[in-house]
Amino acid sequence: MRHAAALLALSSLACATAQAVAPCNPVAQSGPVVVDLVDESGRNLDTFGHRGSVWVRGSYGDRYAIRVRNQSGERVEAVVSVDGRDAIDGKPASWSKRGYLIPAWGEVTIDGFRVSNADVATFRFASVGESYAARMGNARNVGVIGVAAFRERTYAPPPPAPYVPYRGDWDDGATSGAEKRGDPAAPSGAAPSAESAPRDRSSQGLGTEFGERRYSPVRSVSFERVSSRPSYEVALRYNDASGLARLGIDLACSHRTPDPDWRRTTARPFEESSGYATPPPGW
Repeated sequence: MRHAAALLALSSLACATAQAVAPCNPVAQSGPVVVDLVDESGRNLDTFGHRGSVWVRGSYGDRYAIRVRNQSGERVEAVVSVDGRDAIDGKPASWSKRGYLIPAWGEVTIDGFRVSNADVATFRFASVGESYAARMGNARNVGVIGVAAFRERTYAPPPPAPYVPYRGDWDDGATSGAEKRGDPAAPSGAAPSAESAPRDRSSQGLGTEFGERRYSPVRSVSFERVSSRPSYEVALRYNDASGLARLGIDLACSHRTPDPDWRRTTARPFEESSGYATPPPGW
């Protein structure tokens, strides 16, 4: 499936294996794709492992960004969702949406819902009621951030044309050496053809609000996915300190019996069901 409009972030370029979730400071990773939440200074927010998921501690009113790192030698396209909303067009998230181009061995920092090629509406922790998802009418998936990453389709070059022996005057060009030997060959004068190579098909807690406008330029580039399904998928769940404690997560990283909050732990980053995000009423 061809996607000719992956977004290349102009201000954020920099030059594996799925891991078990550690109880303290786990890494959210799938294959070579690593996802972090960072604060305004670029520092990683605290993470905690709980029942196989990575949880991030946020604070009401703080701005954050999503950093996606690509630890491989090939480009990937990353489709990003926040609270079940696509980070580019603001509509319900889906794998079919266009994403951000992450260069080989590089990273991109995504700092808001995109409102144009030049600007975003900042990601900022808020109450569930203040979240972009709630203000757009559906807060079911508040509290989860997802990244679906797609590998790029590549094509092998065609093989070189076969070698054609020189036909000298010794047979006046009438017959080739193969014909004299009785070997099967193309008729005299027929141009050999090279077949094309086959294509490689190788409590309420926190939400995220549609914050203030911020300069964050991008441009569109061509990208063709290997498959319509993501090659790698990463999910990060978040809440404030009291919300994490209610889930049974010990912020001191000792072991306690969990008291899970079913609704938040089952929030989905993508709803399979798309252009930029539509501001909520009054923005």
